[in-house]
Amino acid sequence: MKNIIYNSIVIASFLSLSACAPKRHYTDNNITTRPLASGTSTQTRVSAAVEEWRNSGVKVSAGQNYRVSAKGQWRTYPTCNFTGPDGIGLYKAWCDNSPLFPPIIDGYSHSTLIAKIGEQGKPFVVGSDVTFTASENGPLMFRTNDVINGNHDNEGYVDVEIAFADSNPAIASPNPAMITLPPGTQQLSASSPTVQPMSNAAIDAIGTIPLRRAALVIGNSEYAFSPLKNPVNDAKAMADSLSRLGFEVTLLLDGNQEQMEAAIDKFGRLMSAGKLVGLFYFAGHGVQVDGSNYLIPTDAVIKRQSDVRYKAVNIGQVLGAMEGEDNLQILILDACRDNPLPRSFRSAGRGLAKIDGPKGTIIGFATSPGSVAADGEDDNGIYTKHLLNTMQVPGLTIEEVFKRVLQGVNQETGGQQIPWMESSFTGNFLFIP
Repeated sequence: MKNIIYNSIVIASFLSLSACAPKRHYTDNNITTRPLASGTSTQTRVSAAVEEWRNSGVKVSAGQNYRVSAKGQWRTYPTCNFTGPDGIGLYKAWCDNSPLFPPIIDGYSHSTLIAKIGEQGKPFVVGSDVTFTASENGPLMFRTNDVINGNHDNEGYVDVEIAFADSNPAIASPNPAMITLPPGTQQLSASSPTVQPMSNAAIDAIGTIPLRRAALVIGNSEYAFSPLKNPVNDAKAMADSLSRLGFEVTLLLDGNQEQMEAAIDKFGRLMSAGKLVGLFYFAGHGVQVDGSNYLIPTDAVIKRQSDVRYKAVNIGQVLGAMEGEDNLQILILDACRDNPLPRSFRSAGRGLAKIDGPKGTIIGFATSPGSVAADGEDDNGIYTKHLLNTMQVPGLTIEEVFKRVLQGVNQETGGQQIPWMESSFTGNFLFIP
């Protein structure tokens, strides 16, 4: 009840202040934009407290690659944490990601640095570093991802540098726990299960795949409150397999909240380019609270049900990050272990809740919504073991892959575990043509 009263006061105060607070403006925003000369860079400063988009002075050219990097500290409400331009770590108690004040780009925090090309351009995420290909000619503009007309009480700024880039956008590795595997990597981890070797014909077929493939694979085992045996092994094996299937793979093992959010942010920037096959795999603890699903980082200390929203990663954040024009988004969640939260959390259910993904999304669950999956007695979980083998069968559509996995897991567990799939994808996708 106290939270409801407090939130009501905060909302009323926000609306009142928004109505009377004067808007701040850049005094040097009406500048002539010019193309960036080859081999040069330019800088601009973006204030969190200014409502309008910041004109960088750079006119980008369609088809040209640019790199944008940023540093600084800002926050989007006095009770929130200061963050860098990646927006990670903004929310805490009394600083809620409320649906009443939605960010411009859903799935990213209000203090994430975003950009657009021209006044009518579609906003895209920049964060602390991004390489992108300009989709059109026009001035490059920046602002915080905060709700429209909500910047008056923000604090801080970030300095942004724009430069030419010689390479295509790629996933970076922001911390030692992350490993990027190029497509075709043949090395297997010691804990990988025995999988059927691919034929030369299958390897040749992968080489002809027209769409770029990228994957983010996360495995969390070392939880202080309830450690798991297999997720790290599962993630290593999945990363190896996806790499051989032509994916650019980023692997994160035993990730804390900051590392997970940073990895998702980087992955989202790549996916925003569009026309990609993106695959997100998570093995570890996952929970549903009030109908929303959360992935639990290894450093999460959850004492109250309200802690979940601030100390775990909402799957909606992953879905939002993966959206892009003509993308295929594949989510594989081996995160349906029994709910590790205290039983006193009355709104926390068993397993994960059903997810309705955006168009072009396929979601695979280790077991049906509301049910739990075993961690597994061997080096790998039952679901991932069957998935690894079936993905390498040539000629199967992704729907056929998940159906065969369902049949295999159901048979092995005697009906105790039944995988589940949700799809809004109307095309055809084959791991191996």
